Amino acid sequence: MEAGHRPEHIPPHTDGRRQVAVLFADLSGFTDLVERAEPEVVYDVVRPLMDELVLLVRLHDGQVQQVLGDGFMCVFGLPGFTGDPAEHAVRAGLSLVAAGGPRQARPAVHVGVEYGEVLVTRSWDPAAYGVWGRAVNLAKRLCDTAGPGELAVGPAAHARARTPGARPVRVRLKGVADAVLSHRLTPAALPLAVPALAAAS
Repeated sequence: MEAGHRPEHIPPHTDGRRQVAVLFADLSGFTDLVERAEPEVVYDVVRPLMDELVLLVRLHDGQVQQVLGDGFMCVFGLPGFTGDPAEHAVRAGLSLVAAGGPRQARPAVHVGVEYGEVLVTRSWDPAAYGVWGRAVNLAKRLCDTAGPGELAVGPAAHARARTPGARPVRVRLKGVADAVLSHRLTPAALPLAVPALAAAS
């Protein structure tokens, strides 16, 4: 993991249960890119985009927990955070999906967000800390179901962030017994969603 993508470390004595929003982001079409391009080309395409995505997360007060090649996990609501974690995470997710795609001549981004109680613990490298709980699993599974340029918001995050312009979709997620009601946003919905979310913060 390179210096620009190192996860943030949590302050001492912050282990324990917390209400947070978890965001997973991945690049669409990464495997296809790796299969057809030389490693140097892959790096030149992916690195600038990943740098920008991580910066966008930090601008929305998120903390990057770990970066894994073409994607990363981040958390909103750790000590020092102010505001509503779900609203910040959804705004960050909207910024991420808008940053990629054909219009920018770069890979599209797909994102999953969920809110809930998690356990924050000390961890092992390369992660700076561990985050354990259902919200983590749902955010990852929702990210996996999102299409290119799409943000998938979980039910708890949607209830707090009130995502206008979102399309409700019930999805079956791996390892989850019942169907989950997600709310989907795409770049076409951004003009509707961003001002309303900004006004709510």
